[in-house]
Amino acid sequence: MARHDEAKAGGLFDRIGNFVVRWPLIVIGCWIAVAAALTLLLPTLQAQAAKREQAPLPPGAPSMVLQKEMSAAFQEKIETSALLLVLLTNENGLGPADEAVYRKLIENLRADTQDKISVQDFLAVPEMKELLASKDNKAWNLPITFAGDAASPETQAAFKRVAAIVKQTVAGTSLTVHLSGPIATVADLTELGEKDVRIIEIGAAVSVLIILILVYRNLVTMLVPLATIGASVVTAQGTLSGLAEFGLAVNMQAIVFMSAVMIGAGTDYAVFLISRYHDYVRHGEKSDMAVKKALMSIGKVITASAATVAVTFLAMVFTKLEVFSAVGPAIAVAITVSLLGAVTLLPAILTLTGRRGWIKPRRDLTSRMWRRSGVRIVRRPTIHLVGSLIVLVALAGCTLLIRFNYDDLKTVPQHVESVKGYEAMNRHFPMNAMTPMVLFIKSPRDLRTPGALADIEMMSREIAELPNIVMVRGLTRPNGEPLKETKVSFQAGEVGGKLDEATTLLEEHGGELDQLTGGAHQLADALAQIRNEINGAVASSSGIVNTLQAMMDLMGGDKTIRQLENASQYVGRMRALGDNLSGTVTDAEQIATWASPMVNALNSSPVCNSDPACRTSRAQLAAIVQAQDDGLLRSIRALAVTLQQTQEYQTLARTVSTLDGQLKQVVSTLKAVDGLPTKLAQMQQGANALADGSAALAAGVQELVDQVKKMGSGLNEAADFLLGIKRDADKPSMAGFNIPPQIFSRDEFKKGAQIFLSADGHAARYFVQSALNPATTEAMDQVNDILRVADSARPNTELEDATIGLAGVPTALRDIRDYYNSDMKFIVIATIVIVFLILVILLRALVAPIYLIGSVLISYLSALGIGTLVFQLILGQEMHWSLPGLSFILLVAIGADYNMLLISRIRDESPHGIRIGVIRTVGSTGGVITSAGLIFAASMFGLVGANINTMAQAGFTIGIGIVLDTFLVRTVTVPALTTMIGRANWWPSELGRDPSTPPTKADRWLRRVKGHRRKAPIPAPKPPHTKVVRNTNGHASKAATKSVPNGKPADLAEGNGEYLIDHLRRHSLPLFGYAAMPAYDVVDGVSKPNGDGAHIGKEPVDHLLGH
Repeated sequence: MARHDEAKAGGLFDRIGNFVVRWPLIVIGCWIAVAAALTLLLPTLQAQAAKREQAPLPPGAPSMVLQKEMSAAFQEKIETSALLLVLLTNENGLGPADEAVYRKLIENLRADTQDKISVQDFLAVPEMKELLASKDNKAWNLPITFAGDAASPETQAAFKRVAAIVKQTVAGTSLTVHLSGPIATVADLTELGEKDVRIIEIGAAVSVLIILILVYRNLVTMLVPLATIGASVVTAQGTLSGLAEFGLAVNMQAIVFMSAVMIGAGTDYAVFLISRYHDYVRHGEKSDMAVKKALMSIGKVITASAATVAVTFLAMVFTKLEVFSAVGPAIAVAITVSLLGAVTLLPAILTLTGRRGWIKPRRDLTSRMWRRSGVRIVRRPTIHLVGSLIVLVALAGCTLLIRFNYDDLKTVPQHVESVKGYEAMNRHFPMNAMTPMVLFIKSPRDLRTPGALADIEMMSREIAELPNIVMVRGLTRPNGEPLKETKVSFQAGEVGGKLDEATTLLEEHGGELDQLTGGAHQLADALAQIRNEINGAVASSSGIVNTLQAMMDLMGGDKTIRQLENASQYVGRMRALGDNLSGTVTDAEQIATWASPMVNALNSSPVCNSDPACRTSRAQLAAIVQAQDDGLLRSIRALAVTLQQTQEYQTLARTVSTLDGQLKQVVSTLKAVDGLPTKLAQMQQGANALADGSAALAAGVQELVDQVKKMGSGLNEAADFLLGIKRDADKPSMAGFNIPPQIFSRDEFKKGAQIFLSADGHAARYFVQSALNPATTEAMDQVNDILRVADSARPNTELEDATIGLAGVPTALRDIRDYYNSDMKFIVIATIVIVFLILVILLRALVAPIYLIGSVLISYLSALGIGTLVFQLILGQEMHWSLPGLSFILLVAIGADYNMLLISRIRDESPHGIRIGVIRTVGSTGGVITSAGLIFAASMFGLVGANINTMAQAGFTIGIGIVLDTFLVRTVTVPALTTMIGRANWWPSELGRDPSTPPTKADRWLRRVKGHRRKAPIPAPKPPHTKVVRNTNGHASKAATKSVPNGKPADLAEGNGEYLIDHLRRHSLPLFGYAAMPAYDVVDGVSKPNGDGAHIGKEPVDHLLGH
C-alpha cells in the first residue's frame, strides 16, 4: 500500500470502523433486534397507510373552502363518510322479477344492524327513481353511504360485509351486480398496492442479484448487499410505522416507491464500500483493516451521496399536495436507514465473511474498455459533446408532446371490479349524472325575490348555452329547462288565450249589445214620458193637497157642513183630484216595478259608478222603489179612491154626512202620509233627473257598445299576437323569465327552495352537468369558462355584490393541477439549490457545479421524453400528473450524486492536467459507477411490473433516466465538457498543475481573469533506464529498473511530458483506489507491476493523447 494513504485516522468513521470490526456480532445482533422489535410491536406499514385516506387537496384549497361554505350555508353537517355505488343491471331489460330482487336486497341491507350504512332506494322515495333508474330500463343505481373514512380498517371491513350481502342476494338471478364508488376504489387500490410491494421487491431483488453476480462473480459477495438491504427495508418500514403513530402521513404510493429506492440506493452504497474493500485487499491489507480503511475512506462519500438524496426528498415536506409531502419524508427516512445500514451492518457482515475468505476480489474485466473510452473522449471532446447533446436534446424535445392524466381510474387495471362498475355506470347513465358540478351563489341580499331569481335564471341560461354543458338544474329550472309557468312567452300566451275567449264572447253577443243600446234608448224615452206625467200628477196632487188642507182647516173645530157654502164645488174638486191622483199612482207603481232590477244592475255597474249623472239617476230610481216598498203609493191610491167615490147629487143631509165621513178618512190618510207634499216634490225632482240621466245613459251605452265592438277587433289582433309569442318564442333564449310573487307561497316552490336555496335566502346552488370526462384537462378548463360567464352576468343585477364559486370533481382536479404547478416549481428550485450547494461545498468551485446541474436537468428531460415516447405514443397512455415531480427529484439527486463522484475523482486526478485526469477517472470509475447505476436502474425497472400504472410509468422513466445518465451523460457529456473547460472547472479555487503541460484556452482565460502570469516551468528530471514488463493481468507497463531500497517504487518519471507515477498515485480518490495506476512490487531489487490494478497502457500518456 502506498504511503500516501487517503484513509486517514481519526473522525467519526474511524471510531465506527473500530467498533464494528471489534464487535461485528453485536452490531448484527442489534440490527436484528431492532428490526424484530419494530415488526412485532408496531402495525405493518400497509396497515398504517390504510388507516387514513390520502387527502387529495390541502384544507385551504379553494374547492375545499367552497365546500365548507356551502355546507354551512345549507346547514349540512360535514361528516366523514364513504360512498358505495351498487349498480344492478340486466341487459335484457329490467322487469317485475328484478324489482322483487331489488326489494329483497333492500330488506337484507336494512336488516344489517352491525354496519352503519344509509341506503338511498326509490322504494322509500319514489321521486328518486327518475335519478336512480337508467333511461334504457337496464340499470338501477343503489347508493349506500358508510359512516367513517373510506380507507379506515373499520369502514373497509363494513364494506366487505355489505358487498357479501349484495352478492349473495343477487346470486342466481337475472341481475348482474357492479360495485364502484370511492370505498370500492380504495379497497382495490389497497389490494393492488399490497401485491405490488411483493412483486416489486421480488423483481428488484432478482434483477439486482443478476447484476451482482456479473459484477462480483462470487455468491457470498453477491448475497452480502442483499442481506444488508433486507434488514434496512424491514427497519425502515418499522421506523415509518412508528412515525405514522405520531402523525407522519404514509400512503401506498410512498411504500411502493420506498422499496424500489431502498433497494437501489442500498445496493449502490454496498457496491461502493465493497469495491473499496477489494482495493485494500488487493494491496495487501488484512480483511479487518481493509474493512476499517474502506469505511474511513468511503464513509464520507456515501454520506454525502445519501444526504443529496435525503435532503432533497425531505424538502418535499413543504409541498402542498400530499402525494408529494407524504412520499418525500418517507423516502428521506428510508435513505437515512439505508445509509446507517451501509456504514454499520454492512461492515460487520464484511468483517465476518472476510475473515473466512468468502469475499475475495476477482479480476477487473472492464477497466481497459473504460480507459480507452476516456482516451477517445479526450482526443475529440467537441465531437463527443456535440453528439451526446444532439441525442439528449432530441429526446428532451419529446416532452413537448406530453399530456397529463388526472383520472386515477386509468392508473389501475381495467379488470378491477371498481373500474368495471364505473364503465357499466357510464354505459347506462349520462356522463356526470351522479356527480354534477355545483354552482354556489352567496349574496348579502335575500335571493327570494322575483328580480334575484330572474337574474340567477339569466346566469344559468348563459352557462347552459356553453359548449359541452348538458343541463343546468336549479330552483327556476328543476328539470334542466325553465318552468313553463315562469316563461314570459307562456304568460303572454295565457293572456292571449283569455283575450281570444273575450273576443269570441263579444262576437257571440253582438246582437245582445244592440239590444242593450235599443233598450237604453227606450228606457230614456219612457222615463221622459214618466217625467211629464209625474210632473202633471204632482202639480195636481199639490193642488189637491192644498185644497184638502184648506177643507180640513175649514172643517176644523165645531164647524159643520151646514156652515159651508158652495159644497157642490168642493165635491167636484174632490172627485177630479181622485181621478188625477189615481192615474199618477198607477204610473208610479209601473215605474217602481221595472226600476227595481235596473237599480240592482246599476249598483254593480263600474260604468255607472264612474258617471256622476248615472249615479244621480240611480238614486232617484231607488227613491221611487223605496216609496212603493214603504207603502206610500198604496196610501195615495186609497186616497184617490176615496175622492173618486164622492157623489155629486145627494141630499144635503146625506151629502153632508157622506162628505163628512170621507173628509175624515182623507184627513186621517193625510195624517198617515204626513210630509207628502215634500215627498211629491222630491219625486218630481227625481223624475226630472232620471229622465235627463237616462237620456245621457242611452247616449253613453250607445258609445260604449260602439267602442266594445271596435275593441273586439283589437282584442282579436292582440290575442293572435300573444298566442304567436307563445308558439314561436318558446325557446329559452326568446321566452323571457318572470316569477309572479304569489308563486312563493306555493308548496312546490317551498319544496324546491329547501334543496336549492338556503334557509335565510342568502345562498343558492345550481347543479351543472357537463358532457366532458371530469378528469380531463378540457373539463378543468371548462370550469374557468363557467366561472367567467357567471361573473360576467353579475354587473347591474341583484347579484352584483354576490360571490360565485363552482364545486365538483373538475374543480378539485383543477386545484390539484394548480397546486401541482406550484409544488413543481418549488421542487425544481429546492432540488437545484440543494444539489448545487452540496456540489459547491464538495468541489470548492462554482463553474463545475453549474454545468453539472445543467447535465442532470437535460438528462431528466431526456428520460421524460423517452417515457412520453413509450407510454404515450407507443402504448397510448397519458402520463400521470404526479410523474414529473417524483421522477425529477430522484433523477436529479441520483444523477448529481454520480456526477459528483465522477467530478471529484477528476479533480483529484487533475493536479497535473485535466486531460490525464479525465482518462484516469473514466478508466477507474467506469466499472464501479456503471455497476451502481445498473443496479439502481434495475431496482426502478422493477416498478414496471406494478399493477398501478403510475408506479410503472415512474419506474420506467426513472430507470431509463439512470441508464441514460450512466452510459451517456456521465461517460461522454460530462468528461468531454470538463476536458474543454480545463482548469476553469475549479474556479475560483486553486489547483496545482504540472508546469510542463501546455495551457488550454480556458487556462489562459483564467489567468487573464485572475491577473497573474504563468510561472516558469520546472525542468523535468532525466528519465531512468526503463523496460517493458508484463503484470499479472498480461498488460504491458513501463517500470523503473533502478533498485529501490525498502522495496518501494522508484520516484522516477519518464521524460517527454510523462509524470511522476508515485506523485500521481497520491492524488487518486480513495473510493476507487488505484485502478488506473500500476501497483509495484520489488522483485530481485526491481519494481514490477503486481497486477493489482490497471495502467495507462503501453505507450506514454502524451502519445495516447496525440502529442
